[in-house]
Amino acid sequence: MRQGHALMMLSESDRYQAAIEKFNAAIELSRSLRIPRLRVEAYWGLTRAFGYRGDLAEAQRMAQEGIEIATRAGDEWIASIIRCTLGACHILAGMNEAGQNLLAQAMHGFQECSDPFGLTSSQLWRSIGWYYTDQDSPFRDEFQQVLESCMKHQYSCMLVKPTLLGLPDERRLVPLLLRAKAEGWSDGYPNRMLHEMGLGQLKFHPGYELRLQTMGSFRVWRGGAAVTPEEWKRESSRQLLQVLIANRTAPLDRDQICECLWPGKDPAAGHRNFKVALNALYQVLEPDRDAGCESAYIVREGSTYALRPGADVWLDCAEIDRVVKEAEQLLQGEPERARALLDRALELYQGDFLAEARYNTWAAAERERLTVQFLRAGDRLCELYQEDDPEAVVRVCQRLLGVDNCWERAYRFLMTAYSKLGDHGQVARTFETCLEVLRSELDVAPAAETFELYRKLIEQGT
Repeated sequence: MRQGHALMMLSESDRYQAAIEKFNAAIELSRSLRIPRLRVEAYWGLTRAFGYRGDLAEAQRMAQEGIEIATRAGDEWIASIIRCTLGACHILAGMNEAGQNLLAQAMHGFQECSDPFGLTSSQLWRSIGWYYTDQDSPFRDEFQQVLESCMKHQYSCMLVKPTLLGLPDERRLVPLLLRAKAEGWSDGYPNRMLHEMGLGQLKFHPGYELRLQTMGSFRVWRGGAAVTPEEWKRESSRQLLQVLIANRTAPLDRDQICECLWPGKDPAAGHRNFKVALNALYQVLEPDRDAGCESAYIVREGSTYALRPGADVWLDCAEIDRVVKEAEQLLQGEPERARALLDRALELYQGDFLAEARYNTWAAAERERLTVQFLRAGDRLCELYQEDDPEAVVRVCQRLLGVDNCWERAYRFLMTAYSKLGDHGQVARTFETCLEVLRSELDVAPAAETFELYRKLIEQGT
């Protein structure tokens, strides 16, 4: 059961199914022991797993099983936990009235059991339900009570990270905290929570993190939900986002964007195309944004547009830059941490930057920069691995040469690694490959350093 709970705290896409398997295994074990009470916690876990992944009917069935056993055992506390979770599942499903009724029952049970954490969790879910159905008065009353309780009992965790009775995605709370911050509730406490999440500078937030994959395949997620191909109503909206990503360090004028997407087009027609593409992009990134409201992810200043600085966006190419920079600062003092970070950078490099736009000149400079970043990161990683892990050097070099088969230093690292592994045949084959590739691709011979290393390694092996 505890493994099931832990799995649900992860971010992997298959976490709910993995948790369901653990809870079902726990139920089978408890049946063999003939102790029904042992199954209640597993039914609670199944309620959450099915409900959070959108199977409300199965969540209700699991909750009923658990509540019936808990009621027969006289355990109001665990019954209230199940009701709280089932109420949360209804809130997530957009069934606010049913969710509020279940959460009110859970609150009554937690009050009877004198459990302030369960009570606050139920109130938090009720606040979410009120907020997202635009019921302002009950939201104000309930959420202020939640904030005061979190301050009093030090329950900040339920506001800033996933918990077993809380949200599967804590970003859903950010708009509520921004509202509380704007209205000055709880003596600055909401602002402190936003800063703890790294979102203290935000003014707008749709309730989810935007995740963008640009290396290899281009993919977009709103929170945990992937944007489907059907949601991109226009290819130009997809390309507009890519242009903004490729030029994310500086705003672009509308005319510059039009020249990227519709080169040579009449300016008036280009501006019309841009307006249509921009509105379509807003619909993809923030489908619930009210018309006329500022975007949480795209900022406009006059005729210039850019990804909003400091927005709640995870971008794989920016993450590569971040981890490589951090690794470089740790190379001398903490090589093990630097090695882990560089491994992460190579893992993030899933292919060329915006590979689908490989023939568009506006993506070329950033693609080349990231390729060089990848090669240099791999080079540094080989230096860190070369003394004690030649097999890792082979693995990294094969990746480097898969991206750039003319990266000569990779051949030298590879020959040295094969020599340490005692595979002198591969040393010779690697050198011959280096000769052939450099001759055919660049019409040059390897550097003197490569010839000298090869001679030295061959002599050592004979």
